[in-house]
Amino acid sequence: MKRMAIIVCLVVFFPAIPVWAQTKTVQPGPEYNVLNAWTGDWAIQGEAKDTESGPAYKVYWTLKGQRILGGFFLEVHHRQEGAGVVVNGLEVTGYDPIEKTCTTHVYNDDGSLIISKSIFISERTVVENGMSYFPDGNVYKWRTTWNFGPDWKSLSVKQENDKDGTWWTSFEAKGVRNPEK
Repeated sequence: MKRMAIIVCLVVFFPAIPVWAQTKTVQPGPEYNVLNAWTGDWAIQGEAKDTESGPAYKVYWTLKGQRILGGFFLEVHHRQEGAGVVVNGLEVTGYDPIEKTCTTHVYNDDGSLIISKSIFISERTVVENGMSYFPDGNVYKWRTTWNFGPDWKSLSVKQENDKDGTWWTSFEAKGVRNPEK
C-alpha cells in the first residue's frame, strides 16, 4: 500500500517538475516605474487645517517607500505629526496599466482607512482623488495634487477637501527626497 502511494505520487508530480522549471518569472514593464515617484525617504513640511475656517497648524510628514512583490507594488511607511497628534500608517499602492492609474490603500494607527486613485496628468504632476474613513463613522472626500521637481527629489503638495460640493484647501506643503539625517 505504501509502495503504491509513492508510485502514484511520482506519476502525478514528476511530470510537473519540468513545467515548474520552465515557468518564467513575470517582471513589471517600464510603465510600473510611475511607482518610483514615492520611493526613498521623503521629508515633507507644511500647514494644515481641520476645517475650512479653522486655524492652520504646522505638519511634519515622513514617507519611506519601496517597491515590493516583484516591483509590481509600492509599500510606504509614513508618520505625520501636527497639532499635537502623531499618526503612523502603512500604504500599499498598485499600478493598473490598462487604466493607467495607481490605486492606494492606507491603514493608519488611529483606525482610519484611506482609499484613493491617482493619475499622472503631466510628466511630473499627479492628481489623487480619495476618501478617508474614520472609526467614528466620519467620511471625507478629498483630492491631492503632487508636483514633482525636475530632478524628482523635491515636491509641492496641495490637498483639498470637499464640503457640500465646494473644495477648500486643507493642506499645503513642500518636501525633499532622501534628506540628510
